[in-house]
Amino acid sequence: MSEEIILLNPDKLGYKDRGIKKWQGMMLSDHSEALKMMKAEDEKSDITAKEEMTIEEVSTVLYEAYLTKSPVAIQANVLRNGQFYPDVHCLVMGYLGDKIILQLKDGRVKRVNIDLIRNVEVYNVLKWHNKRTN
Repeated sequence: MSEEIILLNPDKLGYKDRGIKKWQGMMLSDHSEALKMMKAEDEKSDITAKEEMTIEEVSTVLYEAYLTKSPVAIQANVLRNGQFYPDVHCLVMGYLGDKIILQLKDGRVKRVNIDLIRNVEVYNVLKWHNKRTN
């Protein structure tokens, strides 16, 4: 007597898997909102290339910003997927050799090689203050 074993799985029983859709209800509203914002940022990331400045021009603007304690908007000379990164808004804290020491809005301090800066301009102080306090 030969017993045949029949294996049943959801596919054989006619269950259609909806993939990730079945987990959408498990996500928190904050998480799904953050995902929507990230997708919107990726879609609107058409950042135009600013005029490339010489090292002397960059140095002059950074020095003036350092003396007046004014925030600057820096565009890096680095591409991601064929587009430039968004401008970095920061304060110039000083320099160490060929590296510029910058303080970002969130308080972090970064050292950046001056060769990586494509364009720098003094940023409106009121915009800086309002965004920093919000």
